[in-house]
Amino acid sequence: AVVSTQSTGYLTGDIKFKPNKLVLSEPRKFWIRDTTNNIYSILTETPPDGAAFVKHIKSVLKYENKWSRWKNEGCPSLTKSAVDKMKQQQKGVRRTVRPMDFTSEKYDLGNTTLNDLWNICPDNLAACQDSNRNFTPETYKFFEECIEQLEPDSGVEKQYYLTNDTAFVWRSLRLLAQQSIPYFQHIQNTKNLTLTDNLQNIVTIIGKEYKKDNGMECN
Repeated sequence: AVVSTQSTGYLTGDIKFKPNKLVLSEPRKFWIRDTTNNIYSILTETPPDGAAFVKHIKSVLKYENKWSRWKNEGCPSLTKSAVDKMKQQQKGVRRTVRPMDFTSEKYDLGNTTLNDLWNICPDNLAACQDSNRNFTPETYKFFEECIEQLEPDSGVEKQYYLTNDTAFVWRSLRLLAQQSIPYFQHIQNTKNLTLTDNLQNIVTIIGKEYKKDNGMECN
């Protein structure tokens, strides 16, 4: 929308470097005006924040017009006098900029969703270190179902083993690399076996070690 409106602005505006042959007839000017209004109308009705989006587009195009005017004037140096002249032209325009209050316990980032997210915890570092944000499962809990499947008396056919699921194998490798490096190294040291066979051996070892550490029977 911005590019299209910029193009129509180029055709209808006073552009110094525009070829003389690019002169629009009155019907075409009316068509551009009506089409531009229709575009703004459609964008305004487009959720979730169509009206705000249109406002930003118009703001961008306003500065584009200033850029064109600056080029038409021969690209004058942005000296203090030029800045003062621009300020004089904008004297009637009121802009209210609300500074952020860094002394407050809550931050206002100008967006409801960002505000809610940013103010969940006043201390960002403490929030990152919170144990409730640790979503990595314990090694045994993650492999518990797989351990039960590999039990000799489980009655589960090999074709239904979790270790045949490539997604499960990938998650298993990620978990072992993060929490159980010795097991992960075992996979690298037995390259003659497939990943599925390697993982089954490791899962069996994990199950036996868990039972041993918790005083359970281990066959």
